[in-house]
Amino acid sequence: MQNFIRKYIALTRRSLAVLLEYRVAMLIWMLSASFPLVMLAVWLSLAQDGPIGGFTAGDFVAYYMLSFFMRQMTAVWVAWELDYDIRHGDMNTKLLHPIQPIHEYISFNLADKMIRAIMFTPIVIVIALVVPGVTLVFTPLYVLCFIIALVGAWGMRYLTQFSLGLLGFWFSQALVLTDVFWMLFLLFGGGIAPIELLPEPLRTMAYYLPFRFMMSFPIEILMGRVALNDILLGFGVVALWIAALFGIYRVMWARGIRRFGAFGA
Repeated sequence: MQNFIRKYIALTRRSLAVLLEYRVAMLIWMLSASFPLVMLAVWLSLAQDGPIGGFTAGDFVAYYMLSFFMRQMTAVWVAWELDYDIRHGDMNTKLLHPIQPIHEYISFNLADKMIRAIMFTPIVIVIALVVPGVTLVFTPLYVLCFIIALVGAWGMRYLTQFSLGLLGFWFSQALVLTDVFWMLFLLFGGGIAPIELLPEPLRTMAYYLPFRFMMSFPIEILMGRVALNDILLGFGVVALWIAALFGIYRVMWARGIRRFGAFGA
């Protein structure tokens, strides 16, 4: 176990060094996730005459500020990495390393998250303290729940995208499905509008689909819109989804590698 942890630390350090070499490109990647700011401008213009569905102007600022933060902290691009590595033969090299390839991809993503957390966490805190009408629940319990939900959201997104990327073992246009996933994520995850403001039956569907737990659920926690009992229930749902997605990844990986090896032979 200690040897595994040392390998992970070494991989993450290497990934940090790579990311810091491409600082400008990394900044562009971060700023490209500005869609929540566009939606904030839209909803603020609509909320000038009063609250909309229980959301004041300050609530919209809080929601889309946290949405932007969530986009930064759960950003995943592993499907594109896998597709490239499978098609260009780089997967052969990764299979020779003394650690599962998924851990190399994860370490790179974790290094990215460290940098983004350092950059954007202070911004969220300052906005919450300075902007009028922005109210967040910064008690230790709710902050802890938010962090747990955030990690769960990242885990669900990562395993989903990794599984989509593994389709590259079978299909030449597998990345098309990532675009479908992205559209569903924006609609049912609360990217376009808070789930509470979606029309029926979309609102009911959003509460049953996994996308809410990939973005909206942590935001709802920090905004104080979820009771503690519902938070614990949500954690159970997230755990079930992560277990299911992990099982899907394991099956796809085992079968995909056999197919990849047979094709390479």
